[in-house]
Amino acid sequence: MSSQSADTVALLQDLVKIESVNPSLSPRGSGEQRVAEYLEGFCRDRNLPYELQHVVDGRSNFLTWISGKDPGRRLLFVAHMDTVPTDNWASDPFSPELKDNRLYGRGSCDTKGSLSAMMIALSTLGDRQPNATIVVAASIDEEYRKIGARAIALSGKSYDAAVVGEPTELELVVAHKGSVRWQIEVQGVPAHTSKPHLGVNAISGMAKVILALNEHGENLASRTQPLVSPPTLTISLIEGGLELTTVPPSCRIWVDRRLVPGERPEQALAEVENILQGLRDREDIKVRSLLPALEDPAPDSAESSKIASVAAQACADIAGTGTYIGVPYGTDASQLSLAGIPCIVLGPGSIDRAHTNNEFIELDQLEMCVQIYRQIMLSY
Repeated sequence: MSSQSADTVALLQDLVKIESVNPSLSPRGSGEQRVAEYLEGFCRDRNLPYELQHVVDGRSNFLTWISGKDPGRRLLFVAHMDTVPTDNWASDPFSPELKDNRLYGRGSCDTKGSLSAMMIALSTLGDRQPNATIVVAASIDEEYRKIGARAIALSGKSYDAAVVGEPTELELVVAHKGSVRWQIEVQGVPAHTSKPHLGVNAISGMAKVILALNEHGENLASRTQPLVSPPTLTISLIEGGLELTTVPPSCRIWVDRRLVPGERPEQALAEVENILQGLRDREDIKVRSLLPALEDPAPDSAESSKIASVAAQACADIAGTGTYIGVPYGTDASQLSLAGIPCIVLGPGSIDRAHTNNEFIELDQLEMCVQIYRQIMLSY
């Protein structure tokens, strides 16, 4: 293992040791601040400038950079610091284990591997000044509402393009889905279950809503896309009723609607609202959407962008990858694209390992990713 490879692995080990579970997903989650503080020390040791961008509740994005030859051009690399919770791990998820040329631990591929590769790539540019100013950002809250990426997009600083680190197995993602998530409520009238006709059963009403939404979801399959699979609608949670002998006065479901490039959240919401209005008119169901929704727009495809062509060349040169692909999940690119920033998604590790109780990253991919990121930094 080269000294650079050892440095990358050591950095990733240190980052995995820091529990940074998103506090919006678990009350036991510590959040990202200790990761940001660690990165401060990393940059001080290497004489790299840095700053913290306060976002909310003591949670800050971390940014470091190297100035380019052209002060008017800026290229952003971003990877998130937060992780999902660690319930049901058999071992300690924050004690990184090296085994079979893999590193195991929470966040190893999603996405502290990408973050480590970005930091090492930037810190080892040496005297080779890039053409554009290279900014590496470690963001908060990607796993929930992506408010860290939104703060970067709204910071007033412009970027010509962005490389978003996620586990893509070094494949080049130029398009991915967005999402809009919200609750739908049916209201009924409580009554004793010995005389159910005196009440209105909200669960029975919701059953009709669910059937209508499932039919809508099946119809979405006809909306084919060249790079990503069709849009989807999933009813992911349901709750309702008071107790066993009372006609349920309310019932709620949670809806997860995945968007494809070109679809907007408001369009998806309007389609469902039309379905709900039909149920109000035909079935006399008292149903409503509970808004505002959580919105992550689907970024426009980056197929024709300069960053995609530069990254494709770097992937081909180093890893033999670089074919343009699309994926069904979302990333920080959803928020960055709102500022008009062309985004690609590229990083080490497999999305199939993300959020699992056996999360790991292949060390060969981690090392190649450092080289790919460095080539992009110098070639853009």
